[in-house]
Amino acid sequence: MASETSWRPLGIDSDEEIAEYDALHDGIPEWMYSALWEWVRSEITIVKKDYATKGSVQRLDRRIVEPMLQTLQIGVPDARYNYGFDYIGDMIINLQRKSKDLQIVDYILAHSDRAKVDKLEEILTRCKSVWTVGTRSGKRGLARRVPLGVQVGVDSVIERAGRAGKHLAKAWENLYGIQQNISEAYRLAILAVEDAAIPRISPSNQRATLGTVLRDLEKQGDWSLPMEREDERAPSKDVLIGMIRLLWHGQHDRHGGQAGQEPVSEQEAIVAIGLATTLVHWFDAGIVLRSG
Repeated sequence: MASETSWRPLGIDSDEEIAEYDALHDGIPEWMYSALWEWVRSEITIVKKDYATKGSVQRLDRRIVEPMLQTLQIGVPDARYNYGFDYIGDMIINLQRKSKDLQIVDYILAHSDRAKVDKLEEILTRCKSVWTVGTRSGKRGLARRVPLGVQVGVDSVIERAGRAGKHLAKAWENLYGIQQNISEAYRLAILAVEDAAIPRISPSNQRATLGTVLRDLEKQGDWSLPMEREDERAPSKDVLIGMIRLLWHGQHDRHGGQAGQEPVSEQEAIVAIGLATTLVHWFDAGIVLRSG
C-alpha cells in the first residue's frame, strides 16, 4: 500500500504535474490555514475544572499567551483579564489579524513544554510547507526544509568544529530560520571559515581575514588536499584556492554606503554556506596539508 506522502491525486501523472504538485510552499497556503490555527488554539488553551458545574471548561493559558503577546509585540484588547471560554475565539481572530502566523507557531514551539510537535509536523508535511520543526539556538523552532543528508552533514560539522562550528550554526539559522537574514548568513559563513583556516594558514597574523588566507595560499603555493590521484586540469590546491576565492569575492555587499550595491541573494548565501561547511570540515579535520 502506498504511503500518504507518495500518494498523489488522480490526474497528477506527468513529470511536470508531479513537480508542481510536490513543490514546497512558503508562508501559510490557504489549504493549511485552518489546520494550523486549530493547532495554535489547542496550544494556547487549557482545560480546567469548573467547580460550579462540576464539569470542565477551556481557558486561555496565560502562562504562554501573555509572554507571547509581549515578545511578539502583539496588541490584543483586554488580553490580561479576559481568559474565559467566550474570549478564546476573539483572541484567535485578533491573532490571525496580526499576520504573524509563523512567528506565533515558532514562539509556541520554543516556549511550550506541552507543544504537540508531531501533530504540527504532520500538518506541515501533508500541506507541503517549506517549513519543518527544527532546532535554533538550542530551542525548537521552525526551520526551512533541506534534504536530510545535508542537514545531518552540517550538524556533524557544527558539533565538532568549535568556534567555527558556532558561526556556521548561526549562518545556518540566519539562512533557514523564521527570521531570515541573507547578508548576515553569508557574513557568518565567512567568519566560520576564518575561524577554521587562519590558525592553520596565517597563524602569526592577528588581523588576518579570509582575504589574507587567500593571499597566503596563493603566495605559498604548496597547500593541497590528500588526493592520491588528481586531474591536472583541477589539482586539489587550485580547487581549494578556487573555493575560498569564490566565497570571499562573492560577498559583494560586504561594505556599506556604496550606491547601487545589491545585497547578496538567497541563492548566493546557499552557495556560501555550502562552501563554508566543506572548508570548515577540511580544516577542522586537518586534511589541508602543506607539502613543504
